[in-house]
Amino acid sequence: MATRNELRGTVSAIEFRDELLEKGWPDDHRVVELAGEAPGPEATTNTFRAQASDDLLGVWSAPRHCFLYPDFQFYHSGAIREDVARLLAVLPSEDDHGGWRRTFWLYSPHALLDSRTPAEVFIDNPARVIAVAREEFLGNHEATW
Repeated sequence: MATRNELRGTVSAIEFRDELLEKGWPDDHRVVELAGEAPGPEATTNTFRAQASDDLLGVWSAPRHCFLYPDFQFYHSGAIREDVARLLAVLPSEDDHGGWRRTFWLYSPHALLDSRTPAEVFIDNPARVIAVAREEFLGNHEATW
């Protein structure tokens, strides 16, 4: 049986997930539109391939029955930021098929980023976020910025 603290943690995680889903992140079809590709199954398949190869982080939205893509990964033009794949290579993905574990880390304030979220800092300083992720997840104590 779950303890009261475990239940409270689960409710908090659900609330945080729902808050993130309200950000209006694009789905496969919107990513294709933003990238200026012709809509269709091939373009959507390219988005799925990018996610499967860890070039793009998708999170599963049960209410919408599709993956959504956190906005920090894209330039205003819709193109995927080059450093996304480098960041995703560092973040632990085991048992994170829905993408939420990585997304919670990316959208939670971090002490090594002056209490800003990694997603927020990534836009202007991806190298700093990657260094923090390396230090936290790979134990790379020589990571500096």
